[in-house]
Formats: sequence, C-alpha cells, structure tokens
Amino acid sequence: MAYIVKSPDQKTTLAKKAKYIGETTNNVAEYTAILEALKRAHKLGIRKVLIRSDADFIVKQLTGLNKIRSPKLLGLSLACQDEIDEFAVFGIEHIPRAENTEADKMVQEAIKAQAKTGSSASKCSFKPDGIIYVAGGSKGAPGHAAAAYVIVTPGDKVLAIYARYLGKRLPNIPEYAAVYLSAKKARSLGLNKVVIRSDNTLVARQLSGEFKVKSEMLKKPYAECVQALSDFEAYTIQSISRAANKTTYRMVSETIRDYVRQEAENKTSNKKRNPASAVVVQDSELDS
Repeated sequence: MAYIVKSPDQKTTLAKKAKYIGETTNNVAEYTAILEALKRAHKLGIRKVLIRSDADFIVKQLTGLNKIRSPKLLGLSLACQDEIDEFAVFGIEHIPRAENTEADKMVQEAIKAQAKTGSSASKCSFKPDGIIYVAGGSKGAPGHAAAAYVIVTPGDKVLAIYARYLGKRLPNIPEYAAVYLSAKKARSLGLNKVVIRSDNTLVARQLSGEFKVKSEMLKKPYAECVQALSDFEAYTIQSISRAANKTTYRMVSETIRDYVRQEAENKTSNKKRNPASAVVVQDSELDS
C-alpha cells in the first residue's frame, strides 16, 4: 500500500509512505492505504482533506453508493469512518489509474523490495515458546460469529486447538475474542513468550500499537486483550496472509456453519412435534 499527501495546489508533497502489508486483496490494501493516509493527515494538522483513489469500488463504498458485504472490509471501512469524522471537511473522488502513477509506482517498488528480503511477518526480538494462530469472523454486521485458535510449538507440535460460536457480533470483535481466548489458554499451558499471528490487519496493528482504537465498540475488547497479553513475559503480534492462516479461518467458517445448520434442524424438529401450529382453520370450516 502507498499514499502521498500533497498541498491543495499539488505542488508540495507533505508526506508519503509505501509499505508491504503481506498477501491480501486489492480492496484490503486500498482501505489500509486510505486509513493510514487519514491518520497521517491528522498528525499534520490537516482539517480539510480530499482523498483521490483509482479504486472506484472503494470510493463508492465510502460514499455510500455501494453496500459493504465483506465483514473484513466493513471493519476497515468503520475504522476509516472514525478518522473521517474528525475532519472539518472530507471528500473522496475516483481518478483514473493514469492519474495515480506516482502512488502506484511506490506500491510496485515496495513489493519488489519485499521479494528481496523475504517474510512479511514482523521480526521477533525473542525466542518464543509458542506460536498462536487466531481467526475470528462474522457473517453479517452483526451476524453469526465465531472465534478460533491453534497453538503450536516453534517446531509445529500442536498444543491446543479450539473454536467457539459467539452469537451475533459486529466485525473485528470476533478477532479480539480469538486473541483473548488464545492468550488465556496459552498461559494455562505455561507459555511465557508467544508470537500471535492474525490475518486481520486492523486488529493486529491496533494490538501492536501502530493504530489507535477509536471505535467505541472495540475499546472494551481491546482493553481485555491488552490485559490478557500483559501476563506474558514477552509477546508480539504479526500480520499474516489469509492463506497462511487457512486452518484457523476454516475452523471459524465451519463453527458458524454447524451452528446455523443445527439451528435450522431444531426449528424443523419443533415444527414436527407441534403440527397444530402449522394448520390454518378457516371460519367456514368451523361453521360447517
């Protein structure tokens, strides 16, 4: 992802940044770039801002023209909205890719630089005794949600594996739940130094201190996770790709699916036990 902050006449560059954020979708990368650009604009004391993006899909979502169906994109959109609300004036417009070549070139250079250095996960300054893969998801906003984790040794021996249905939750809250539950379990196993890996970029960066938590609905789960993590001698949060977290993510999907299926079966069973509730008697039948 990359962004450039310029003066209104576009003659002066106030800030610019390019960063490799791991394997992810174009839409997630675009939202991340917008979010970081808005945060940088705040730090520069800018009160009136116009965002220009060549991602028409994202522009229409942020202006309300397109619905956001992906829980992950919704979480990023809400984080962007928290930043947007703090500006006196905000605008966003779509521009052709040809007018966005400078930022696009910065993205390509960041990807090439990463290819030379290797892993996208942040480096660990200590030797961990456990690695935790976490995932959380919701099918809607709010929607059926679940959290899952897998705890392994550095040698990939599985120490714990767990998934839980959470009821109906908003996006990002299930991811925080996964971090909290896994941290508690890891401490009960005697682990003191852990690496936590998540494919939720927003939550990973909030817990690592890169992003502030401005959403009121996330402040409580964030605080609970920070408290749970403080029990470790050392820990680090790493942002990884969905492909690198597929086992845990599949556990989330299967947990939600199993709950929905069981709920449907229970409703069908209740109808069979109470057939009268499905019979409609017309007045003419009562009169005859």
